[in-house]
Amino acid sequence: MKIKATLVTIGDELLIGQIVDTNSAFIAQQLNKIGIEPEEILSVQDKMNHIIEAFERGVSKSDVIIVTGGLGPTKDDKTKAALCQFLNCELVREEKIIENIVRLFTERGYTRELNHLNQDQALIPKKSTFIQNRYGTAPCLWTNIEDKIIINLPGVPFEMKGLMRDEIIPRLQKQFDTEVIVHRDILVSGIPESDLAILVDEWENNLPDFIHLAYLPNRTSIDLRFSASGTDEIFLNNEIQKQINQFKSIAGKFLISEYSGKVQQVLGDILKQKGLTISTAESCTGGNIATLITSVSGSSAYYFGTVVSYATSVKTSVLGVNQHDIDEFTVVSEQVAEQMAKGVRKQLNTKLSVSTTGVAGPNKGEDGKEVGQVWISVTDGERTLNKNYFYPYLDREDFIKIVSNNALNQVITFVKNNY
Repeated sequence: MKIKATLVTIGDELLIGQIVDTNSAFIAQQLNKIGIEPEEILSVQDKMNHIIEAFERGVSKSDVIIVTGGLGPTKDDKTKAALCQFLNCELVREEKIIENIVRLFTERGYTRELNHLNQDQALIPKKSTFIQNRYGTAPCLWTNIEDKIIINLPGVPFEMKGLMRDEIIPRLQKQFDTEVIVHRDILVSGIPESDLAILVDEWENNLPDFIHLAYLPNRTSIDLRFSASGTDEIFLNNEIQKQINQFKSIAGKFLISEYSGKVQQVLGDILKQKGLTISTAESCTGGNIATLITSVSGSSAYYFGTVVSYATSVKTSVLGVNQHDIDEFTVVSEQVAEQMAKGVRKQLNTKLSVSTTGVAGPNKGEDGKEVGQVWISVTDGERTLNKNYFYPYLDREDFIKIVSNNALNQVITFVKNNY
């Protein structure tokens, strides 16, 4: 039985780009784990008619409608009023919600009495039931409409996540008998997306009907996502592995990892498997590569540290870059990148190292190099891989992200080819 979901986020701040909607991504991931398929994500303004239209659209299309935002105590929180109008019912007071608010205030050291706005949070639509929110003052609302469910969650991410994990997912699992959905990503690099599609065209056309393949490219690699649905999880995983084995016989030289995820996780797995250690020397990426690597739990087993040599003087005094080479080739050059990598490897005594030097913009480099120029170097002391990239169309933030991911992918390629 396939269960469909519509996700709705409410808030003007989402539509003007003031904040990014991370709630929908988290909810979609949680639903997918239990076989509920999100088919639409809507973001609407804090306006009654827009919220009601979202309820109507969701109920007309999906089995489950999950709404975040608009449950707070201020005037721009209109979700409960809109839900009442949609359900054609009035608000009623639930004293247990007041008890929860008092408990939270006491735990947080608030000694004042509840004001009328706090009191109003105990009002819920008569046709809804509430789920106590241990993390905040706004309750979660659960509304059954014939065979459909509307779930209203607070928009505060940590409150929403707690309620999803503790309450919503277990209740949905009891409510619905869903199919199993299995995902498996593999990481491919060194081939353009279109060339890869042509290379594996015949194999892809012969995939079983219950397996779907998605291409998820970025500027440095391609994630191939296998998605399979059915009733037997073990069978689905085995079938996906069979297809990956066939893929390897066709395009194995481009396969970086059979268990892809974030590139820093893939790199960490490879380094642990090979018993390798790594250090970083960063200029234009400003420590972002170090941040990515250390975001993985257990990375201290293989990552020793970084030198953020943003100033030229640090490149020469700490990393041992030759000033003559800087003068001759400029600071954004193959020669400097390689010396940075070799310098940090020696300083931190690691098997591998990677370096970046470039111009993130928006202004030209101090040596006149164009915005978007970057050199990346990976070395183990004996072998070195140097690559030049040019990203003149990226803003500063995107440039740093792309170069950082590119550097990690370059390390993966280096290890795959040499170890």
